[in-house]
Amino acid sequence: MLNCKPALPIFMLSSVLFLQACSEGRQYESRQQESSRALPPATDTRLANLIKTQSLNQPDSHSGFHLTHDGLTALVARAAVIDEAEVSLDIQYYIFSDDVSGRILTEKLLEAADRGVRVRLLIDDLGTRMTNSWIGALDHHENVQVRVFNPVEGKGGIRRRLEQLLDLGRINHRMHNKLIVADGITMITGGRNISDGYFTSAEVAFLDVDTLAIGPIVESASKTFDEYWNHPIAVSIRKLALAEDDKHSLMELKKHLAEHKSEEAASELHKAVRESGFTQELLGGKIEFHWGPATLYADPPTKATNPEEVPIEEYPGYQLAKIIRELEQKIEISNAYLIPGEPGMNLFTELVERGIEVEVLTNGISSTDTAMAHGAYSRYRKPLLSAGVRLWELKPSAEREGRLHWFSHKSQSTLHAKTFVLDGDRGFVGSINLDSRSMILNTEIGVLIENEAINSQLHDLFKEWVSPESAWRLKLDSSGDITWRAEDETGKEIIENKDPNSTWWQRFLSGILAYLPVESQI
Repeated sequence: MLNCKPALPIFMLSSVLFLQACSEGRQYESRQQESSRALPPATDTRLANLIKTQSLNQPDSHSGFHLTHDGLTALVARAAVIDEAEVSLDIQYYIFSDDVSGRILTEKLLEAADRGVRVRLLIDDLGTRMTNSWIGALDHHENVQVRVFNPVEGKGGIRRRLEQLLDLGRINHRMHNKLIVADGITMITGGRNISDGYFTSAEVAFLDVDTLAIGPIVESASKTFDEYWNHPIAVSIRKLALAEDDKHSLMELKKHLAEHKSEEAASELHKAVRESGFTQELLGGKIEFHWGPATLYADPPTKATNPEEVPIEEYPGYQLAKIIRELEQKIEISNAYLIPGEPGMNLFTELVERGIEVEVLTNGISSTDTAMAHGAYSRYRKPLLSAGVRLWELKPSAEREGRLHWFSHKSQSTLHAKTFVLDGDRGFVGSINLDSRSMILNTEIGVLIENEAINSQLHDLFKEWVSPESAWRLKLDSSGDITWRAEDETGKEIIENKDPNSTWWQRFLSGILAYLPVESQI
């Protein structure tokens, strides 16, 4: 009998080497793509006239900011700036889902394109293209271009899986940025992706913060977008080999949107967009902007392709750490993923030793959406507390307690914000998590705002989120063990000696995950 077993590994090895050669030689022909730049800012539109009025008596170097932490308002703000655009829309997102909020904004983009607005949409391959096959259909509109950042080759199946294995070093770098620039005169950035959980209080709710901004900071955002858009690794979706199921015409997209709109018209998201007076309040000057100097921090796109060529001084995480190291009073951090590593522990310890108040809110075992990240974080709880850091973990809401489905990538209530209250005069809002993935692997964006009112708003939000009703305060007992403290409805203190709202299996799994050598990847 013929023995075929030796032939199989030889065939697989040959296939791998062939695919690797194809991968190295092709590079998507991305350097032949048409280059484009931000269009001149609008000057005589309703939005432009509002900004002229708002900026009267403000120094030329100051920008205006309006924070949005309520999910529905955040969605309405995005819809409003898209509706008011008359020249251009530059949009950059890690996740842009085909769900209610995603379809609402997709329809708004089509309406803008029909008005003659130039739309450039840059999405991350793993965050969006693999989960939303409809997004590429926008590219069929004559006024819309869709590009995919750091794409994986292959239509699907084994070809795509092999590509992922062969080029893991490149693919592991993702574009985590969140940005909308409308008409070159207003922008939205922060922690929210385009997906229902970031805008609604339904089954999955993310606590998050964005800022609507006007003024010179927008020019910096436009320049950053252009850098990403024209980078060789931002590939036109038309150049990618798509599976037949992922190909849709513009007509099919419009039909898809119309069918879902009729089914979803009664949803709280559609109702919010229909009934909100945000646009009228914005154009009427009733939305308050707080003004001050501001700096946009964004990773260069080359971080995802040739990180060794990017000086660490250009990383937003490094720049933010430098600012933190110079604080004189306090820092209040709200962050979804807290895996400080040795550099972060050294920084926090140094601050506490200098008398700086360090307070941090992150997710607990019952509010996290990533089991691996919680396992890595759990190793740092005792060292953080021993160093003098004040630490809280977000509670799930009462009716959702104990319902975390591990590894399902969903939880019922979770912190997603990435905000920093810096002393009494500055605040930072962005996409940067306190973990190695954000600091080293992914590209990120955020804005440092020098304004006491913004600082105060972020401070008030932090205090609301760490209140006994919303979060567990972690402390060490006399034996050096962690206790979780909160209050019941009557104000009586509750003390737990193990992770609240958790099962023995979740705690066991967390303990195992805590010691896996994967911290640099999460």
